[in-house]
Amino acid sequence: MQLRDLIMVFASFASMAAGVFLPALAGPLEAMPRLMLIVMLYLSFLAVGAGALWGELRVMSGVVCRLTLLRLIVLPVLAFAVFRLIMPKFSLGALLLGAAPVGVMAAVFSLMLGANTALILVGNIVTSLLLPLSLPLLLSCTDGALRAVGAGGLDLPENFSLGGMTISLCITILLPFAAAMLTRGLPRLTAGILRRQFPLLTTAIVISNLGIFSNYAGVLRQSPSLILHALLAACLLCVVMTIAALPATRGMSRQVRLAFLISFGVINNILLMIVSNEFFTVNEALMGAAYLAPLYILLFYYRYCSRSPAPAR
Repeated sequence: MQLRDLIMVFASFASMAAGVFLPALAGPLEAMPRLMLIVMLYLSFLAVGAGALWGELRVMSGVVCRLTLLRLIVLPVLAFAVFRLIMPKFSLGALLLGAAPVGVMAAVFSLMLGANTALILVGNIVTSLLLPLSLPLLLSCTDGALRAVGAGGLDLPENFSLGGMTISLCITILLPFAAAMLTRGLPRLTAGILRRQFPLLTTAIVISNLGIFSNYAGVLRQSPSLILHALLAACLLCVVMTIAALPATRGMSRQVRLAFLISFGVINNILLMIVSNEFFTVNEALMGAAYLAPLYILLFYYRYCSRSPAPAR
């Protein structure tokens, strides 16, 4: 494991612990997660210009389409079905997190491990930009299908609004995308920001974790069983998504295969956690926060995969 891996893992878990056990210190940062998410999305979008995005889409259109369809439609439905049978209390959280776009940290993992970073960057942008459309549609169709077969629907909160969630997602995702495309017009500024991408991302993660976990500090300390269940649910979801990616990687080169695996496991859980905090219940929000734990443990698995021989075609 390299120094950057250790720095990122340590900073992430230390900031989680600080948020829980020092809530007064981290309290002023409670409003920061959305801003930090916008910063992280901005850095991710900045790494790929519009021209490069379309170029990569043309070169890898088949792989990108497969990745997008699996990530935004097939995977969340599969995760929801598994959790409906095993942990029904967290089935809605599994659907939401399963539908999350490729995470900002996926590109950082890819650079660390020598995967096909271009595929991950394009996958991150495409799945992120489609989310304001795909997630409301997925929720509406799943709820309708469940009611049609007499399964009772998704048990959405009474004040839930698909329109409000769509607007929130559009602001959070499209604003940093537009800002990144404008910044790309200034090559020297872009290059300077990208040279500092790792420390900027790490700082954003630390601030975001402090704000997220300080917000739930009281619940976590008073009801440790709830966070334990949320952590188990997050770990189960991580296993489901990791296993689900394996059949789709058959016949791929090592770099593309590793990029595909990373794109399935490293999700933008912070985005869905913020959405859950605004529109859903504490179960979904805590499951999103708890996914930070298996997210960084995955780095060890990907490090192992990067050194393993590629499967025969």
